Amino acid sequence: MANSERLPVWAEALRQRFLAGESSMFLLHGNVKDICRYDGADGVEYVPVRTFLERFLARSKSVVAYYNCSEGVTFSEPQMRREFINSVNAVRVMAGFGELSVIPTASYEVLPQLESLVMSGNVSSAVILDYFETIVPQANLSFMGEGDKGNLVTLQRWTSSPSLLSSNNVVILMTENISDANRRITSSPQLAHISVALPSLDERLDFINFEVERSGGNVTLGVTVEQLAKHAAGLSLTSIRALFKNAEQSRSPITFKTIAGRKKIIIEQECHGLVEFVEPRHNFSHVGGMERVKNDLMQIASAIKQGHTSRVPMGVIFVGPMGTGKTYVAEAFAGESGLTCIKFKNFRDKWVGSTEANLEKILSVVDALGYVLLIIDEADRSLSSGAGGDSGTNSRVIARLKEFMSDTTHRGRVVILLMTNRPDKLDTDLKRPGRFDLKIPFFFPETIVERSAIFEAQVRKNGLTLSEGVTVEFAADNTDGYSAAELEAVILAASANSGVDGRDSITGDDIARAVEDVIPSRDTRMLEFMEMLAVFEASSRRLLPERFREMGADEVQLKLDELTLVLGSRVR
Repeated sequence: MANSERLPVWAEALRQRFLAGESSMFLLHGNVKDICRYDGADGVEYVPVRTFLERFLARSKSVVAYYNCSEGVTFSEPQMRREFINSVNAVRVMAGFGELSVIPTASYEVLPQLESLVMSGNVSSAVILDYFETIVPQANLSFMGEGDKGNLVTLQRWTSSPSLLSSNNVVILMTENISDANRRITSSPQLAHISVALPSLDERLDFINFEVERSGGNVTLGVTVEQLAKHAAGLSLTSIRALFKNAEQSRSPITFKTIAGRKKIIIEQECHGLVEFVEPRHNFSHVGGMERVKNDLMQIASAIKQGHTSRVPMGVIFVGPMGTGKTYVAEAFAGESGLTCIKFKNFRDKWVGSTEANLEKILSVVDALGYVLLIIDEADRSLSSGAGGDSGTNSRVIARLKEFMSDTTHRGRVVILLMTNRPDKLDTDLKRPGRFDLKIPFFFPETIVERSAIFEAQVRKNGLTLSEGVTVEFAADNTDGYSAAELEAVILAASANSGVDGRDSITGDDIARAVEDVIPSRDTRMLEFMEMLAVFEASSRRLLPERFREMGADEVQLKLDELTLVLGSRVR
C-alpha cells in the first residue's frame, strides 16, 4: 500500500496498521458514504470513499475487487477482472473443480471465490466488501438462513486465518452503522476497526476553499470561509457541497441561517423519529420570575458564545414538580445560548440491539454536530433503573450515556440538559458532578411579585392586550399555590373570555372569571414530595426559596421519608 501526499486520517490509520503487520482485515464504519480528498496525478479531487479506496489500493495491488449484494463483483480496470478469474481458476483446478467462467453475484457464492483470491497469495490483491451488514446481518443463529450462516463461517475463517495475515493481501469491510453488522465478526480481535469520522475543521476548511475556487465566483458567502468551516461542524463534505450547489443555483448567499437549516435536515434524516429538532420561539424576556435561575443560565450562555469552555457545565439537571416551567426555561436557554437544540424522543425498540443502535446514532450525530443542547425530558421514565427491563438493555443504555457524558472533549460543545420531577428514580452515578455539574431546582412561584412577573411574561409571549388601566395584580393576589403552567392557563382563559364577548383586550372582569374558573392541582402531597426531591438534589443553596435554605440534609431526608410512607406505592 503506497503512501499518498495527503491522506484522510482514517486512510493513514489503515495504511500504518497494515504496514505494521497488525492486521490484514479492516472494518471501516461511520461516514463511509461521504466524499474525501484524493491527491492524484491530475491534482486534487474529491471522490467517494469507495473510489478513493479503489484508486489508492490499485497503486500497490494487481487486483482490487469491490463487492456489494446489488452490483456483484466489480473492478476499476478491465485487466483486474481477467487476473481475478485466472487466479481463482488456478485454485479451483488444483482443488479438482471446473473453471469459473461467470462471476456469481449471490454473496454465499461470491465469498468462496474471493477467498481463493486473498488466501492463495498468487496475486497481490485487495477485496472491498461494502454494505457489510447485508452480507452477514446481526441476527440470532436460529433465524439465519443457510446462505447467511455460510457467509458467517467464511468471514470468521478469514478473521482467524494466518495465511491472510502473512500475505500481502487486504480485506476491507464497510458499513455505516457497526451495530447493524454481526457481532461474531465485529468482535473478532483480528479485525481492525477504523472509524471514518465526519470531516475535521481543517478538512472542512480545505474543502470549502476548494469549492470556492471551483465555483469561479458564482457563489456568494454571507460569512467568512473560516466561519463557514467552523459552523459546518457535523456536516459531511457531501452536505457542504450541496450548500454550494444550492447557493449557485438559487443565486442566494450561504449564511448562518443556511447552515442551520442544513443541520436541521441532517438531524431529521439521520435520526428520523429518534429526536426532535427544537426551534426556540422565546427567550428569557418571556420567562417571568426565577431571576437567580435565569442569571445562572445567562452566564452559561455567555460562556458558550465567548468560547470559555471551562465555565460551561458538562450537563445540567432541571428538577422540580410538573408545571414549574422546566421545558419552557430549557427552550428559552437554547434561544439565548445559540446552541442547536434537539430533544430525545422514544429511541427504544423491541428488536435486539436496536435500542443501543438508535442511541449510538443519536450520540454520533450530536458529537459530530457540536454546539448542541441535547434535552432529555422526563428522564425518570426513559433512564430510570426500572426502564426497559429487557435483558440488560437499560443498563447498557445508561452505561453508554455515562461514558458520553464523561467525555471532557464535549465541554462547551455539547450541553446535556436533563429534566425530571423524580430524580430519585435515576442512577446516582449518572447524576454525579463531572456529568451534571449544575442541578437547578424549580418550584411554584412563592410570592405575588413572582406570580405578577409570570403573568406579565405570558401576556408578552402570547401577544395579549390588557384593557387600559387593567393589571395582573388581582390575578397574582388570588392564585397562591398555582404552578407556572396553571398561571398561563388563567391568563389564556381570560383571553378566551374576552374573545367570547368579541373583544381584543382583556378586562379585569375577564381575569376575575378566569381565576374563579381555573382549578389548580389538588395533589398537594405528591407536589410536596417532588418539592423536597428538588431541595435534596439542588447543587446550590442560593437557588432555593427562603423557606428551604436553612434545612440540613438530615432534615430533608426525614421529610422525604415521611412523605414516602404517606404516599406508599405511588412513589415506589
